[in-house]
Amino acid sequence: MKHGVTEAMLRPPVELYSAATAGSIGIIAATAPWALMLSPGLGYAAAGAATGFALYRGNHGFQVLRYTIGLTKYKISSVAPHKLPRIPERLYMGQGFEWTQRHTQRLADARRPDARDFLAPSPLGNLTAKACRKLVKRAARAPLPGFSSVCNALLAPRWWNPIADIPDLGGSPLLHGVEPNEVAVSLSQKHRVGHMLVIGTTRVGKTRLMELLVTQDIRDGDCCIVIDPKGDADLMMRVYAEAARAGRLDQLYVFHLGYPEFSARYNGIGNFARITEVANRATNALPNGGNSAAFKEFAWRFTNLIAQAQVALGMVPTYDLLLRDITDIEPLFVRYSEHVLGKLGPTGWMKKIEAIEAAIQTKKYAVPRALQDRTPRLIALFHVLKELQLPEPVVQGLASAVRYERTFFEKIVASLGPFLEKLTTGAVGKLISPDYFDTEDKRPIFDWMSVIRQKGIVYVGLDALSDPVVASAVGNSMLADLVSVGGKLYKTGLDPHHPEGKITLPTVNCHFDEVNELMGPEFVPMVNKMGGSGFRLHAYTQTIPDIEARLGDTAKAKQVLGNFNHLVMLRVKSAETAQFFTDQLPKVDVTTLTSVSGVTDTSADQGPVDFVSRNEDRVSTTQTEMLTPADIMAQPQGQAFALLEGNRLHHIRMPLPVSAADDEFLPESLRSIGDAMRARYHTSEGWASENDWLQDMPIGLAGSPALLDAGEIVFDTAIPETVDAPYSLVEQSNNAVAAVAVGW
Repeated sequence: MKHGVTEAMLRPPVELYSAATAGSIGIIAATAPWALMLSPGLGYAAAGAATGFALYRGNHGFQVLRYTIGLTKYKISSVAPHKLPRIPERLYMGQGFEWTQRHTQRLADARRPDARDFLAPSPLGNLTAKACRKLVKRAARAPLPGFSSVCNALLAPRWWNPIADIPDLGGSPLLHGVEPNEVAVSLSQKHRVGHMLVIGTTRVGKTRLMELLVTQDIRDGDCCIVIDPKGDADLMMRVYAEAARAGRLDQLYVFHLGYPEFSARYNGIGNFARITEVANRATNALPNGGNSAAFKEFAWRFTNLIAQAQVALGMVPTYDLLLRDITDIEPLFVRYSEHVLGKLGPTGWMKKIEAIEAAIQTKKYAVPRALQDRTPRLIALFHVLKELQLPEPVVQGLASAVRYERTFFEKIVASLGPFLEKLTTGAVGKLISPDYFDTEDKRPIFDWMSVIRQKGIVYVGLDALSDPVVASAVGNSMLADLVSVGGKLYKTGLDPHHPEGKITLPTVNCHFDEVNELMGPEFVPMVNKMGGSGFRLHAYTQTIPDIEARLGDTAKAKQVLGNFNHLVMLRVKSAETAQFFTDQLPKVDVTTLTSVSGVTDTSADQGPVDFVSRNEDRVSTTQTEMLTPADIMAQPQGQAFALLEGNRLHHIRMPLPVSAADDEFLPESLRSIGDAMRARYHTSEGWASENDWLQDMPIGLAGSPALLDAGEIVFDTAIPETVDAPYSLVEQSNNAVAAVAVGW
């Protein structure tokens, strides 16, 4: 079976016939040796030999039988999050095997026309199994103690169980059935800095794989950042539940644009390494094609000037402040001019300005035409600055801005103003433009550097389905901020003042769902260089054309894709995407066995030979692709091909979870939020609803500092009196708002 020219696994289990014969002989030899004309001693010896031969042949027969049945049934398993395999220094991906030439051969054999007899179930068998399942399910409802457990055991998804209740996952079960012996597939932690790309169409398990990886990152105590443009309810609740289970609620921040009432706050432009980053993040979302390019550059220039002036005046740039000063630049010009004159101006500059103001009010000063709609204070400052010619580029830039007529300036920044209004309107504006001096707002404000230093956990829901413009702008700002932080870490590490100059890099696991919604100019350097800063990027998308359409350049898309060392491919419906995966695989030799028979008549009248017959088997070898795009497109839900650690090809299947809403670590108020999100978005996959990922879930773990009781968060550890209590839970009258952004 294993040492011949062909493996021949797909065939009748003929070994069971000889095993049954040998087993019968062994029984007879042991119980009635006289029937075989043996003495009792020889009978026992013969029984032992026959039994050993029966076990040997029976094992081979059961392997063939198990292999044949495995090609027709899906493999299903479930595991509670706290029971995921812990592999030292490795990341668990699921159950599976390394795909080799042997599996390509088995797949080709299973698709031959003559294999249909072994793989096609009989109609009678299907009806019988269906009737038995129905009967067992009905019996499980009987009010007998322990009887339901027995019935559930009878429906257990095992290969040998003919009435197993296995859901139809679509695709072809052949792809995973070609290897009956599974192992735990894992990825080395040191190789994760090479980044991972997960591709799969909708409802095939991308988000569930993300849950699997995020759960392990939280459990390992590393910094974990999850950015979800849609705002998946199950994913958000999974992050919260695992943080609670690991005792890390004090490190958790939840940022959600769709639910600002319980969200933490974040300033996307307040942290930067260079002041020009503020203008970059504020104007990246503006159109830059055709005539719009000039307007974008002009908007960038004045945004940069305003940001420099704000920082020089001791202000933290926010979208709200940018909108205020772009809409009316005059107050900023006045404040900054007085600030500069106070440092660089001559003695008595204030008296000169007051004199010019008085002259303007008495109409004894000829006001330039471009400044006639300005206040006397601004006109006086403009006159003094023009006269002094101070070597200060920012004040000169602001002076050039106020010199324009107000209507002309408004036309030039017309594209930036409405965009900033979208970001600053309503409750969302207070999330991304936080007021640092508002003592009434207890929602925490986080920044990436502090999150990384404390090994925090951040979930970001961008609510892209409701407002894609704002979601894209906030997401791009977050990524640009992360790139800036990564640049700092690359140069100085976590401790820039280390006495030995040693650079200590953090471990930051970033998971980006629907990454095509987040891709912009800042994403290219992120995948190119962030690995050297300790960042491990995990990107999830549906097709490669989604990335190309977002970036608007095929070359940039290839540049991004070329920097992902690990590729996980679930079922896709794009032939181009499937081809991208299969092109990275080598070609292998596949053996084909052909039976040839024939008869040749002889016309000789004399001789004993009337005809000559021949019967032969011909073995031919052809070179073929290890996998075809059709194989990628035929995968069941929850299964994937993975190229890991230098193009090692694996086929994996993930444990199938149910909704995280069943987790005991979730407060009731957060469950209501999740229900509202599911009703609003309809984003959670339902293909795993038949399986209990959270079975036998403990209420609490030893050493956990936080337990949930009746929808509230109870901290066992004492909160310092000098520190504000964490913003843990806000109950409103409609019982539909929960605050889970925890941290102080």
